[in-house]
Amino acid sequence: MVISGAVEVTVGDQKKVLRPGDGYYFDSRLPHRFRNVCDRESEILSAITPPTY
Repeated sequence: MVISGAVEVTVGDQKKVLRPGDGYYFDSRLPHRFRNVCDRESEILSAITPPTY
């Protein structure tokens, strides 16, 4: 979930910009990336269950 700012989430070849209140769900074994696309600090809350790392 995005707490503040704006974050671009890439999973495989799909990209989406998320803003405060938006959430995401994906298989964390897939290639993924989070990128701050805001002109200030962005904050997200993330949970992985079951752990896959």
